[in-house]
This record gives sequence, C-alpha cells and structure tokens, in this order.
Amino acid sequence: MKELINWYYELQIDHLEQLNDVYYTKLSDRYIYIISVGKEKNTIFFHLLQYLQYSTEQQILLSKENTTTVLFEEQHYYVLQSTVILHEFVDIRTLQIPTIYPEPYALATELKERWIAKNRLHEEQLNVLINHLSSNHDRLLFFDLATYYIHLNEQAYTFINELIDVKYPVSLCHMRLTPTTYKFECFCPKLLTLDNKSRCYCEYIRHLYLMNHDLVQVQSFVKIINQVNPLSKEEWSLLYARLFFPTQFYDALFGLRQENETVNIARMYEQALDYAKLLYQLPYEVYHSKSIELRVPEWVKKEAFSKN
Repeated sequence: MKELINWYYELQIDHLEQLNDVYYTKLSDRYIYIISVGKEKNTIFFHLLQYLQYSTEQQILLSKENTTTVLFEEQHYYVLQSTVILHEFVDIRTLQIPTIYPEPYALATELKERWIAKNRLHEEQLNVLINHLSSNHDRLLFFDLATYYIHLNEQAYTFINELIDVKYPVSLCHMRLTPTTYKFECFCPKLLTLDNKSRCYCEYIRHLYLMNHDLVQVQSFVKIINQVNPLSKEEWSLLYARLFFPTQFYDALFGLRQENETVNIARMYEQALDYAKLLYQLPYEVYHSKSIELRVPEWVKKEAFSKN
C-alpha cells in the first residue's frame, strides 16, 4: 500500500499505521488517510467528493493520473488530506453532518419498510437462537427480552406511521454513529448512507446511554444538539421513533449467530429494564430545552418509574 500511494500520488511516505480498514500517517503539518471506497465508486462516494470541495480542513488528493481513486487488491482507495487529526473519537460538539438534498424528502415510508424487513429476518431465526442458548435460565431471559423488544418495534411503527407525510432534509450520515466512532469514519463511503441527521444523533445517544446509563448525559446531549445543530420538531419526532426500533437487540441476535462471539444475556436483560428511562427522559429534556413536545406512551412512563 505504501509503495502504491507513493507512486501514484508522488508522496514521501515512510510508514503507515492501520486502524480498522483505514491507513494513515503524518506528513509535515498534515495528516494523510487512505480510505477504501469499495469495489465500485458509488453514489455515496460522489456525494462525499462534492462535500469535500467546500471543506476547509479536508481535501481529496488526485493521483498523478488525475484520478480520484487507485485500485489495490480489487478495492478502490482514495487519499484524504486533513489539517486536523481524524484518528480520534467524534465529538458531537463539532460533528459535521452535511445536507445533501436541501429539497425535503419523505423518509418515513422507506424507513418503516427497512424496519419491517429487518424484523422479519430476525424473527425467523429467533426460536432457533433461543434453543441454542446453553442454559434454561438464559433461554427464559431471552424469551422475555424478545417479547419486550417486539413491543418496542410495535411502538416504533406507531410513531413512524404518524410521520409518513413529513418531508425531511437529507444528509450524508454515518450508519451507526457512537461515542467510539472515529472521525475518519465519517469519510468512509462504506460506512455512510443518505438519511436525515436525526439518524446520527439517535444512534449516538442510544449507545451513550447503554454504555453508562447516565441520564445527566441525556440532558447534556440535548443541550449540545440545540446549540450546534438544532433539530426541528419533526426531526426530534423522527429521532424519538428511531429510539424505539431495537437496534441493540438485533445487534445481540447477530452476535449469537457468530460462533466465536458470546453475548451476556443477563446484561442485556438489565439494559432492557433500564432503557425505558431513556425513552422517558429524552422527551422531558427536549421540552425543557426547546418547548417541543414528544408524546411519551403510558407504558413507557410505568416502566421508567418501576423498581425492576
């Protein structure tokens, strides 16, 4: 890789570090990142190129053949130059989520279709996975978990149905933004998608809360978003609907299907019991900060104040 980049970009790279699928190094006062686009240059990559044209901190380098990418082991790679470090975790206070389509677009129908497809996929495998758990105790816990998360699914559908006709600005979003997402991932076409920016913030607060169950951070999160990149009432409603779709449960199901991975069922159960607190607290903080009202289901209120 190093020799390839030096040849095509006429750089003097002596050493490359690798983090996940990204190679990087420092040259003088700039940082160089070599990022995979995939086997083909897709629409996401071209939207990313368009965004980078207006960036003051990042710039794509063209090869000596005036191409945006080079091929290495049947993968397209592009070279990103940055004046700031990108191999550190994202900071939502400075996170850029560029709007790609300023003309609003109705997203809810497509979102619901994706949820239904994913739900069907996992439901077919659920009973098989439960039977493969080693202990009867884990099987009972996991059955309860499945019932609870199916209930969350149904609530997500209820909320998204109310947003079917709403049109949203479309941004270039990280598919699964978390507090441990590296900044350079926001420039990786394989990790990006076109969606409303509420997707990024939903996944971030979901993972942040599941990491430490700190409701004070929920308050800080809402304040930061309202300061740096405010959401409209419709975007907060979309974010709240997304929170009910149980991504964390589907991640656990995926983990159970991997032979070399173990899943802590008891910990998942504790998370489920505590998750209603996030679903209750977030609307409270949004209303307190922006006077935007999000409807909290009665069962969420009961769960949030239960002593399970």
